[in-house]
Amino acid sequence: MAKLERFIFSLFLLFLPTQFGKHFWPDFTLVSGIRIDYLSPTLYVTDILLALLFGCIVFRWIKSFQRSKIKDQRSKLQRKPAKFFYISSFIFLFFICTILFSSRPLLSLYGGIKILELAFVVIYVAKNVSSRFQLEQIALLFAISSFFESLLAVFQYFHQGSLNGIFYYFGERNFTGATPGIANASIGGTLILRPYATFPHPNVLAGFLLIAIVLVWNMMIHSNNRLAQSIGVVSLLVNSIALLLTFSRVVIFLWAILILFVFVKKYFLSIKQAPARLAVVICISIIFVAANTVPLVHDLFLRFSQTSLAGQSVTERIELVHASWKIILNHPLFGVGLYNFIPALAPLQKPMPLGLYLQPVHNIFVLVTAETGVIGLGLFIWLLIATMKRIANFELQIKKTMFVLLFIILLTGMFDHYWLTLQQGQLLFAAVLGLSWAKPYIFHPRH
Repeated sequence: MAKLERFIFSLFLLFLPTQFGKHFWPDFTLVSGIRIDYLSPTLYVTDILLALLFGCIVFRWIKSFQRSKIKDQRSKLQRKPAKFFYISSFIFLFFICTILFSSRPLLSLYGGIKILELAFVVIYVAKNVSSRFQLEQIALLFAISSFFESLLAVFQYFHQGSLNGIFYYFGERNFTGATPGIANASIGGTLILRPYATFPHPNVLAGFLLIAIVLVWNMMIHSNNRLAQSIGVVSLLVNSIALLLTFSRVVIFLWAILILFVFVKKYFLSIKQAPARLAVVICISIIFVAANTVPLVHDLFLRFSQTSLAGQSVTERIELVHASWKIILNHPLFGVGLYNFIPALAPLQKPMPLGLYLQPVHNIFVLVTAETGVIGLGLFIWLLIATMKRIANFELQIKKTMFVLLFIILLTGMFDHYWLTLQQGQLLFAAVLGLSWAKPYIFHPRH
């Protein structure tokens, strides 16, 4: 049973970036007569794998639950601190209130079920990742899955559309650059399709790839295993190329900052002579200017140079934030309810074709406040602070890795919502939280 459990968990990590599933469309998914994908209850392959994983745990627990152990279990429950009981009860009652007070209780109930699923991921990862070797195995699984996603993204970019065929069963959607609502990048007046791989948006693909890059760099490149190092190098190269092709400005900026930080720390600061440092700076500047002649790099420069506060993506985000504050002022304590943001948003937005503005606000903190009120925001911030305190107990390299992963999620979450609204983002966020809550002594170096 233990081997089966580990196998299912490995499959879950491998299929985490996929989105093949069955959508359901009850009445509460309709807003202004439009079916909203964000509100559709969906059964994904990853949900099935998590259900199987939960079933293995229940079976293992029932099998080991003998009469002689009942007293031990009761004594453990009795030793649980009262603080834990009170906090758990408060959180449970709070979410019950958010469901009851929402305009669409069934939608909030679905949101509550998703939170339970994500909590299971956090707890399972925290309880079962018990060695540095396991963390390296997780990095290997991310290297494999991100390599697949990156290759698919590269081919989609050159094809300027989906590849279809067998990739449909991994969650690839059918699209071209002319598909309504598709994400194109305007480069010098020309629209270029941004690849999706098996994700619902290129920004989500970019966020996943950056998380994978950090894990692979810290857990595989620095490994003593030559094969792991080789796989890591290939994964990093292909992932970086695919990441640049997404034209996701915030994530690419973070990727560049991380590379610059690693270079300065590992190489530049090791140069003691000032003339040598100056020579390095001049060489890098020349390479940077020369790189502008490379088509992809040139397109990226144009992409960043054309960024404007008056651009459509920026104005849409600003309008969503303004509408969010109206929702928060009207529902300050408990919010409008889990997953009820878009129904509450519809009456506040100006009419747009095809419900263009019917999407969550692109800031996870504002979204949490709008849906769960200041109480929910307080709980969310408390969880993040507690997680950071937990990470501080890890061995130095693991501590840095987890801090960087959490920083990536929180910073990109200031400009997008997929960490809380889309399946892959939710599961990836939960997995990072789970790793952050592993027992501190697990990742301490051996003496």
